[in-house]
Amino acid sequence: MNRNLMKTLAIAAAAFFLNTLSAYAIQTTVIDLGDKTTEYVQIGYSNNPKLENLEYWFSKNGITDTDGSALNPLTDQSQAELFYTDSARQYEVEYLGVGYAAYHSPFGVFTYNGNPYEKFDKTKMTYYSPLFIQNEVAKNTTYTFNVSANTYFGFYLNSNGKGTKLTTMVANNPKPYSSSRVQNKADYIQGFDNTMMFATNKGYTIAFEDMVGAGDADWEDLMVNFKPTDNSGFASSSNSTPEPATMILMGIGLIGLAGLKKFRKN
Repeated sequence: MNRNLMKTLAIAAAAFFLNTLSAYAIQTTVIDLGDKTTEYVQIGYSNNPKLENLEYWFSKNGITDTDGSALNPLTDQSQAELFYTDSARQYEVEYLGVGYAAYHSPFGVFTYNGNPYEKFDKTKMTYYSPLFIQNEVAKNTTYTFNVSANTYFGFYLNSNGKGTKLTTMVANNPKPYSSSRVQNKADYIQGFDNTMMFATNKGYTIAFEDMVGAGDADWEDLMVNFKPTDNSGFASSSNSTPEPATMILMGIGLIGLAGLKKFRKN
């Protein structure tokens, strides 16, 4: 193989690789911290149980499992608590404006500036200005925000604006002492899981119970769809499958080595 041909192949491979990198951005990692507690969704207190059913709201808003099947609030629960991005990225949340809730809770993003796999430290939590306030904005409104590289982040609501922040990070939340609606109180060793996350056709759908101490435990008070705006998707923290761009880079390297070997023989 002559030098000119090698140079041409190298340039073509580099161009292909750069184009592929833009098409296959590194995915946002979904962080599971080992929580195994099942959230048993209850029916609330309105006169219309249909409107308090989390499964009903999924169906009404076209939210399905990633394979297109109906989403089950019990068996399809994700145990995720945080997200992680190793590159600066923009995200969006869509406020669904569903549920049967009277609270006006500010909703926003927090970051955790520590190792989430170690003992939880409240001083590592940073809460950013709310994106919106529950029941004060139009349903299906979309909000965008930016996250810096190498950041763990999640979501919070300030329960009825009174100062207690309920978050996707279980250890940060009060335990469900006061609620008679929680069937398995003893299972909540750290705090109450005020949020339920689901991997869906919308990215991730996040459903909040907005009352301190678990309230009516119906998890349909505030719901959002969440995804990166570059449509790069999500990856499990236990997913060790190489990214497409990585696989392509490895392939280019092998081609280059093969060409170099042949060139040396000539």
